Amino acid sequence: MKLAVLIQCHKCPRQVNELIQAFSHPDITVFVHVDRKSDITGELCGENLYILPDSLRVDVQWGTYSQVDATLHLLRYAKRKGDFDAYCLLSGQDYPTVSAKKLLEFLSKNPTANYVNLLPCKAYKLSYENNFDKRNTIYYPAFLIKRNKVSRVLRRIWVEMSGGYNRTFRFFRRKKPGRFQSYFGSSWWLLSGEFTSFVLAYLEKHKEYEAYFKHCLCADESFFQTLLMNSPYANTRKDYLHYIDWSEGNNSPKNLTLADFDSIIESEKLFARKIDNDFDLIKKLQRHME
Repeated sequence: MKLAVLIQCHKCPRQVNELIQAFSHPDITVFVHVDRKSDITGELCGENLYILPDSLRVDVQWGTYSQVDATLHLLRYAKRKGDFDAYCLLSGQDYPTVSAKKLLEFLSKNPTANYVNLLPCKAYKLSYENNFDKRNTIYYPAFLIKRNKVSRVLRRIWVEMSGGYNRTFRFFRRKKPGRFQSYFGSSWWLLSGEFTSFVLAYLEKHKEYEAYFKHCLCADESFFQTLLMNSPYANTRKDYLHYIDWSEGNNSPKNLTLADFDSIIESEKLFARKIDNDFDLIKKLQRHME
């Protein structure tokens, strides 16, 4: 089992280096995309490590297609460097809960599986549209996909004008480049080598698919989910391997601390997210792995 770990990061080089070190194994290669706005590239180091060159670095902005763009750069770069059985996408604020050896053993037991999170939407579990569906059903100009207050207000007005979160008037509904249904879920996944080859081949032939997602909201939480679930590989999906705590009810998950260690381990998930410079938790996870 050969694994490519794809990491997107922009800060905390010490923590990113701890993450890279956790995958120190001859059958694992790490590929890192550093946000173009960041200057931490020179501080990263590790074994079997490739840092994407400046020409492939993207200025990643919340809610925009830029996150998908950065992910595709990582995936294509890794494909050029070797033939891997699986590709795991992580952020610099993730950390494994098992050793590299145990991770590879787990993956080798089901090498064709694609570990992807799915959230309730019209195509999955619900019979009606909701706020996830609305991310794709209407066209979002670039100025609406921002986090500032003005953009948030204008975006809400745009949604209400088009029919609200649970429906979309026909005049506003976008035409999809195909008959696919939209699916949504976490940005972070682990995909098989076979499916990732399918993805890149499909995108090469269907430029309209990428063009469509460039005007969706939070495209990174739908792009790969939609491809998988509308492909011949839909039946290979298993739930994602991350422990994430949304209990605080915010738009971002809770920052995990040492107090969350037992919950992380009891979940039996293979990765914890998100950790923000909490080295006490990281050290305890390292002792657990040993």
